[in-house]
Amino acid sequence: MSTFIYEAYNREGAIVHGEYEASTRDEAVQYLVGREFTPISVDALRGKGEGKGMLAIHLFEGIGPVDVMFLVRNLSATVKAGLSIVEALDILIADAEKNAMKKILQEVQALVKNGQTLSSGFGEYKNLFPPIFLGMLRAGEISGQLDKTLVELSKYLSKEYALRAKVKSALTYPIILLIASSGVVTLLLMFVLPRLTKAFAASGVKLPFITKMFLGLSNMLTWSYALDVGVLVFLIWFFLYFRTTRVGKKLFFFIISHLPVANDLIKKVALVRFSRTFGNLLGSGIAAVEALKLSAQSIGNESYTRALDAAITDIENGLPISKSLSKFPDLFPRLLVSLITVGERTGSLHEILGTFSDFYEEEVDNKLKDLTAILEPALLLLMGLLVGAIAVSIILPIYQLVGNFV
Repeated sequence: MSTFIYEAYNREGAIVHGEYEASTRDEAVQYLVGREFTPISVDALRGKGEGKGMLAIHLFEGIGPVDVMFLVRNLSATVKAGLSIVEALDILIADAEKNAMKKILQEVQALVKNGQTLSSGFGEYKNLFPPIFLGMLRAGEISGQLDKTLVELSKYLSKEYALRAKVKSALTYPIILLIASSGVVTLLLMFVLPRLTKAFAASGVKLPFITKMFLGLSNMLTWSYALDVGVLVFLIWFFLYFRTTRVGKKLFFFIISHLPVANDLIKKVALVRFSRTFGNLLGSGIAAVEALKLSAQSIGNESYTRALDAAITDIENGLPISKSLSKFPDLFPRLLVSLITVGERTGSLHEILGTFSDFYEEEVDNKLKDLTAILEPALLLLMGLLVGAIAVSIILPIYQLVGNFV
């Protein structure tokens, strides 16, 4: 059985909305016709075990951070202008460029018309929207300050996007350099060395160890091109898909966290996200425990998530936030704990967390500069050593071959 949401004209000519559970869309249409309704649209919302509207989300047209950022920004502008939620959604639906986003907004609007809140409507797509998005929407509705909450949420998402962009921008050149160097080495091993192998074998020259080593690698690469393609596809899958799984995230985090400079950068990024998310949630009126739970889901770092889960248990047992976080000195620096202590005493915790996130974002910028300053020469040096080693492995037998003729 699936849940279908419908829009139809009744016998009086008025537009009505509702939901009906049926096995197929045709069955839902027959139900409407049987009630003397004239269907306008009938769309599947949920099958058993599925989130609402997931059938409408196209595989290659997902909802990304930029889409959510612009959604919040436009929704904030329309609500601030005095429009109702339904009217605001009408405008967003008309302006939506992606079919997936348009479909989501239409179904959320239908749920709002049926009496549900905006946050519960978007809550049907919790796997597409970040926890802070749903949490701050709910807080804005409860407090009656949805317009102000949307403004703060828009600022938060913009800063989060800028942070992601900085990290990606700093790592783009090293990644390109790594791919280029790998490509050069692979081409040398697959196409240059195999041609020289025949000449070396015919000449009877005794090959040095370094040449034998690279010839072994060359033979492995040229043994089966189908296998090479299979390995390449697997590596691409491993990087693009496996790293998004829970096990993959842990593995990638373990590798990166043991690299010099990168470990400190990861901690600072996590602290910026935690302090900014926690501060914004507290500022929107969400209780501390709930705000910490949403922050733990948003931080994207397993170590911090586990620490925050343990801290939540302590806070629920009556321990102050600062005391519970001080149990993890490797993750939460003394400066942050001290600031949280002051914020708890003065009642200005969300403001202090905002100041801390801005300060640490500058630290992230500095660490990114340090990381790129180390990575770029290191990769260039590695590339030079590999190409040089291959060149030496080719030149040494050639010298021996020339020496035999002299």
